[in-house]
Amino acid sequence: MELTFEYNAYLGSGINPAAIHLPDNSVYLFAVDAGRLKAQKWTPDPGDLPWATPVFGDAFIATRDKSLSLYRMKNVPRVGMFGAWHQDAVMDGETVIMPERQRFAIWDALNDITNYLESGEIRMDLYNIVASASFTFKNPSQHLSGETNSRMTPGNKIELFFTAGDSADYPMGVFYCDRIDMTAAGETITVDCRNISGKLLKDQTLDEDNTYLPMPFSDVLEAYLTAAGITNYDVQPSVGEAPWSPGFEFTPDMDKLTAFFGMIQNSVNWVARETLDGQIIAGSTVTYQPIIDLNSKYTFNRGSDLYSRGVTRDDNDVFSRVCYQSKQSATETTPETTIRAYANVLHAFEWAYAPNKTIYLTAPDDTVLAELQDLADALASRMAYSGIIEQFSGPFRPHIIPGDEAEIIADDGTHLLGLITTVNHSFGTGGFSTSFTVDSAGVIGKPQLRDLIEKVSGKGQNSSIKRLY
Repeated sequence: MELTFEYNAYLGSGINPAAIHLPDNSVYLFAVDAGRLKAQKWTPDPGDLPWATPVFGDAFIATRDKSLSLYRMKNVPRVGMFGAWHQDAVMDGETVIMPERQRFAIWDALNDITNYLESGEIRMDLYNIVASASFTFKNPSQHLSGETNSRMTPGNKIELFFTAGDSADYPMGVFYCDRIDMTAAGETITVDCRNISGKLLKDQTLDEDNTYLPMPFSDVLEAYLTAAGITNYDVQPSVGEAPWSPGFEFTPDMDKLTAFFGMIQNSVNWVARETLDGQIIAGSTVTYQPIIDLNSKYTFNRGSDLYSRGVTRDDNDVFSRVCYQSKQSATETTPETTIRAYANVLHAFEWAYAPNKTIYLTAPDDTVLAELQDLADALASRMAYSGIIEQFSGPFRPHIIPGDEAEIIADDGTHLLGLITTVNHSFGTGGFSTSFTVDSAGVIGKPQLRDLIEKVSGKGQNSSIKRLY
């Protein structure tokens, strides 16, 4: 039988070299150098020809053992790497510091720790792409985390799935450990985590890589995410012969999450979400199907499917009028002017409102008056139901995510309450439950009122972000 290889590359040399390809597509090179086990890592980029030009990082020491010989390494699929070697005795003069011994080492690439899980909680927010989770694990004989060594360390990835009976696994998030707490006499450990947006975007600063020259918007975002070390993404492609091609300049001390959303806010109707299987999706809520398909509408029976925990009625973000304004360029006969279109809000609730509490929003330059009026009328109709935030709790519903619509069936009929903005899933030996918050002004697939208000007030803008053309 003849084997034909698509790519051939010289990867390195050393005593007893070995290459290990792991399920996450990363590749490790091992070799013994001066009696020490050295390793190099390479994670292929998601390009068309990632295997044509492998680039490995600097060599690092893979084990504290010294004076290695007779070394062998093997990859066991879905388990990890197994290594075996002989270590000579380590002497200090005539004193034996470490005896001669045969070593067998296991590096766990993937562990199923379901049986150790005692309880957990996931927290998600529509207005914050960073989701967090906390877990409590049983730790018999310090199996997961001990005083000197720990299987659970900051940076470990935890993939969470839910299954009932013989159902398929349902993803509930991909999280990365931030903190692991254990006590010597304790029977459990606690683990605090965040998703990839929190670990690789929020925790990193831009430093010298703070300028992106003008290019198609999707190319800007893809280059940015790749530079942040994120490979699992889906960005809406730029289309047309002359696609919108902005550039951006940030301050070096800005975190990558702030810069990323600074770019997203510069595009009309665009949002970014992290899915439960760990993929970052960016695109238009109007035209990009993967974004449109993220959220659903759910109907609940009040009192049986769930119960209300609390209702907040607040008119802080409730307005009586809406105004859209646009700057009109000067012509040969007219100076530069600003035109405005107003619309009254017909409130659905019998509250006492300030009659001239108006929200002003700015449309792109040279927008015609008819379009401004349509925008004002549409927003005014949405604001009719704003002002009520309701909290619910009920049975465990792992499929509910922020951005879903909630419809409630009560004694007086069916009511569309609004958009789910926060979701908390709690689970463990004590039971399973889901609680969530509903905003009466939310509409699926539309920019949220809170986002619009923050943009108007300047809270959602960052003066450290500079557009380049």
